[in-house]
Amino acid sequence: MRVKDKIVVLTGAASGIGRATALLFAQEGAIQVLSDIDEDELKKTYDLIEEGKDRTIFMKVDVRKPEEVRNMIETTIEKYGRIDVLIVNAGVVRVGSVENFPDDDYDLLIDVNIKGTHYTCKYAVPYFKIQKFGSIITLASVAAHIGQVAHANYCSTKAAVLGYTRALALDLAPYNVRVNSVSPGATDTPMLQSDVAKQAKDRGVSYEEVRKEFEQEGVLGRWAKPEEIATGILFLATEESSYMTGADLRLDGGWTTQ
Repeated sequence: MRVKDKIVVLTGAASGIGRATALLFAQEGAIQVLSDIDEDELKKTYDLIEEGKDRTIFMKVDVRKPEEVRNMIETTIEKYGRIDVLIVNAGVVRVGSVENFPDDDYDLLIDVNIKGTHYTCKYAVPYFKIQKFGSIITLASVAAHIGQVAHANYCSTKAAVLGYTRALALDLAPYNVRVNSVSPGATDTPMLQSDVAKQAKDRGVSYEEVRKEFEQEGVLGRWAKPEEIATGILFLATEESSYMTGADLRLDGGWTTQ
């Protein structure tokens, strides 16, 4: 078991990559604190854990609210005394042309993707500095590296996550804490499915037509499974990546190689 008895805090665990990560880490022996704003789906994630329920707790957390994030971190410390791995996975996507992009949607992207990432790290970092070990893993995106049609607002927030991660890696290196990011490409999750459905509706074309476009962005010609991204997150959580910090693991099916 590659993360046996490691204390892992994971946000955005209710679906997609977060759910796949929670299930994989449970199999690998982690002690987990899972969170999400969607309590019903979060409970489903917990129910899907076959071995490790006794090593898992979950709580409803809105990463836009700093007091809720702080409570999650402090609850973890009070219960377990440390955090070995912090996985900052909670995120949202909204798409549309810049001139018509609703301010409320951009506020949501900023509040969840950027500020939510910051709050999650902010309240955990003091404990990482005290213990002088650990791994922080953020979720960037292929959208942090390239432009995408109708994604300017979303791309801007994921590029911010990438910059935040690199800078934080420098801050925490003297404390033996590694900070890395993962940049998934097109991954078959509810978030991407909603993105594709919105684009299809806005453009007046079929869902399958837009999906095909996304599949062809990578050289492998298909979407990733959430489990394939989870394995990359697991790698960054283990000593197998002990010499990696400030790095971005691009799991994009070759999208950015072209």
